[in-house]
Amino acid sequence: MVRMLILSLTGACNFACKYCYAHEHPPERMDAATGIAAVEMAAADGQAFILQFTGGEPLLNFPVMQEIIRHVRENGLPAILQLQTNASLLTREMAAVLKAGQVGIGISLDGRPDVNDRQRCLPDGQGTCRQILQGAGQLAAQGMAAGITCVVTNENVKNLAGIVEMAYYLGNVRRIGFDLLRAQGKGGAVTPPSSAAVWQGVKEALETAERMAKQTGISLLFSQVERVDTLSRKQMPGFGHCHAMNGEAAFVDAQGNLYACASLAGNPDFCLGHVTTGLDKVRQKKVASLIQEGMSFCRHCPSFSLCGGACFARWYGAGCGNQGYAAECALKQVAIEWYLEHQGKGKNGHESCVTACRC
Repeated sequence: MVRMLILSLTGACNFACKYCYAHEHPPERMDAATGIAAVEMAAADGQAFILQFTGGEPLLNFPVMQEIIRHVRENGLPAILQLQTNASLLTREMAAVLKAGQVGIGISLDGRPDVNDRQRCLPDGQGTCRQILQGAGQLAAQGMAAGITCVVTNENVKNLAGIVEMAYYLGNVRRIGFDLLRAQGKGGAVTPPSSAAVWQGVKEALETAERMAKQTGISLLFSQVERVDTLSRKQMPGFGHCHAMNGEAAFVDAQGNLYACASLAGNPDFCLGHVTTGLDKVRQKKVASLIQEGMSFCRHCPSFSLCGGACFARWYGAGCGNQGYAAECALKQVAIEWYLEHQGKGKNGHESCVTACRC
């Protein structure tokens, strides 16, 4: 079964972000037949699944995206549609199509303009924030909410409060997620943030959001804190977020090749077949076992019940061996501390485990 289907509509992008892990993905554009075949594969058992459009920049292949959306809606397929985009190419017409298709939007933005533009730039080196904000404005004009994904590197980790300020500036942002640098693609040449800097930067972002919520009456959700809440309520098992580990994920590149994870695309060790022949169940089981074995150390951590486990692809790319990626542990721990102090402590009976993780 597939619970998370990611379609890379193209590996090409109009940006040249310094840390892009998808830099080496095939630059060709996926055709509609390939995308629809993948969707039908995921929908075969009749169970709900997430369908995420990604790239490269998926809006470069908007006609195919539109055709896939139409196929899903006209055939009543149980897909929860999502789009991860830099938003720079969004037009009023595109936004209207996405709204009608009930597509959830995630915008990639890394901070205030001066911070964002140092790592998210155009091929000629110019900044991208102006284009991103223009696209986000098209969504706002349609009355559409969006989320922000902020990639955290050593370049912006001390300025994460700025992404909160940008969210309030845009007005239609409801959720922020912090995505730590991955070593795949261009990411291997970018300096990762230290665990101490991640802790401090994320804490400042959460504090800024709390302060602005009191001033405006509008609260933001943070993906990392939401996950702690879900785990605390026993609504998700450990590693429930890692569909690849659970044998429930398929990343499809523009050529129709299937991989266990977007960050591992192109690596033959994680190839699961092709849309024309379907998922290779033997390969799928082998890859899931490899991920489970690689991340087994997480289950021995005192914080596992509220952390839920680390990201295999990030750990694998960082070459951490039999211990966790320290910056990710810090990200998880500050979210746990924040949750316990502001929502969970006393209600769920947990004691703070902020210093417990030594992975």
